[in-house]
Amino acid sequence: MQRIIFPVTLSDPMNDRVQTVGDTEPAAEAESLPERLEMVTRVARRLFRAPIAEISVLSKGALRVVAAEGTPASALGTELAFDREVLRHAGPLVVPDLASDPRFATHPWVVGGPRLRFYAGTILALDGRPAGVLGVADREPNALTEGDLLLLRDLGRLAETEVRAALLGRARDTLASQGEQLKRQALFDPRTRLWNRHAMFELIDREFYRSRRERDPVAMIIVEVDRFEGLEARHGHGEGESVIGEVARRLRDVVRRSDIVGRSQGAQFLIFLARCNLENAAKLAERMRHGTRKVPIYVGGESVPITITAGVAATETGGEWLPDQLVKSAEAALASARESGGDAVAVRTL
Repeated sequence: MQRIIFPVTLSDPMNDRVQTVGDTEPAAEAESLPERLEMVTRVARRLFRAPIAEISVLSKGALRVVAAEGTPASALGTELAFDREVLRHAGPLVVPDLASDPRFATHPWVVGGPRLRFYAGTILALDGRPAGVLGVADREPNALTEGDLLLLRDLGRLAETEVRAALLGRARDTLASQGEQLKRQALFDPRTRLWNRHAMFELIDREFYRSRRERDPVAMIIVEVDRFEGLEARHGHGEGESVIGEVARRLRDVVRRSDIVGRSQGAQFLIFLARCNLENAAKLAERMRHGTRKVPIYVGGESVPITITAGVAATETGGEWLPDQLVKSAEAALASARESGGDAVAVRTL
């Protein structure tokens, strides 16, 4: 059975003659049920010597065919009036001759291909509530014995097990996805989509072991938006965050893809540069500074010139370093650049 995402089409003209009872079904998402449901339809088809067997599952108030043997290909994803009547009947339903039953006599599958005459269906339940229908159909009038009806119910229980397993698997996948999303949220700054300070230090720790093994130089740039507190006081926190987002974009425009960029706190950014010496790191910091001040940023409808100050620290090739030492050296360089009045770059060798 192929896995499908159901279209929003109901090809059964009998639908509007049947009152829905699907508003109370379990929260069944039917678009990814296991292929073993097709096994149930194959068994049902052989046991009852019927050319057609199908399983429908309630999804958002509609019965969607999710597994079928012997039905037109267009049946997958649609709702069948026969199955809906099983729910309305609130129990097993046997129709010996569809052509003689006013509920189905004019149904396209009765008057046209596949020219059905017999139908039997049983409810699939989860936690005591209707969740779907297992049905079999024939092109000849028929009737089920008591033993046949019990067998149909037993097959329905097997289908219920598969549906339950699918829903549990889907819930597990959803929880895993939500967990991954929460994990990502915990590592990223929501405004800039850059790494946050916690994630930055984890990444720097990893680079520490790599660079120590390969004896490469590394550098750290700490960037701070000048006079940001005053700007935020005048224009509000929301506008201040917009400025941070634009500065982050301009910083990303000049760094290498291999560089690690994060928002440390407030208006401060960390940029870690692997395989980079002090000279090249200082040049990059200057490009950041000129790229930021080159074009004013509109804040509250007002064109505001934005400048940044940067502190750069780097190790020498083969030099020993620790992550905390690198950050503290860059912070010291930043403090030195601030003392010169801002809109400046200061450097320091570890």
